[in-house]
Amino acid sequence: MLPLICYVVLALLIFVFRIVVQKHRTGDSGVRVSTQLATPLQKLATYLQMLVLLTVLIIVILVSLDKLQLHFDLGTPGKILGVSLCGVGTAIIMISQLQMGKSWRIGVDESEKTELVSHGMFSVSRNPIYFGMMVVGLGFVALVPHYSMVLCFVLAVVGIDLQVRKIEEPHLRRVFGSEYVEYTKNVNRYIPWRK
Repeated sequence: MLPLICYVVLALLIFVFRIVVQKHRTGDSGVRVSTQLATPLQKLATYLQMLVLLTVLIIVILVSLDKLQLHFDLGTPGKILGVSLCGVGTAIIMISQLQMGKSWRIGVDESEKTELVSHGMFSVSRNPIYFGMMVVGLGFVALVPHYSMVLCFVLAVVGIDLQVRKIEEPHLRRVFGSEYVEYTKNVNRYIPWRK
């Protein structure tokens, strides 16, 4: 039941809470998923990430109902590690979302120009929200040590990387030009560390 509780709490904090805050502060939800489905690559990145979220939910429900047996028993240390990673990843995501302020979006809308956020968490990682999601993904691998969860983690990383390299970074280069290029020279794509 612990993985399901984590999933629901994280979904509420990372998605629902953030959308409500964004709507309250700006009058706009910040959700732009439908606008980024123009090309096959954009569809692949978006649908892959949605598929992973749905599959992880199904896996944690099956585990919670004892319908799916774990491949490894990591015991209490695994649960502690999993919850800790989920908590740290969620904190990274939420802090980063707040630091984006009005620029926060889910998805890319080519017609919009927002501020280039390079302060706070974004001063050490160009994509701290995605880095936080990867940490959360590792947390779920520890909480639900099953091959299907490992596969979900790998697919999530592939989906995130497609989103970043093929959709978001080209958009940011077009919108911000040399300012963004200079930023990429000094700050890593994911791992929080200045170059």
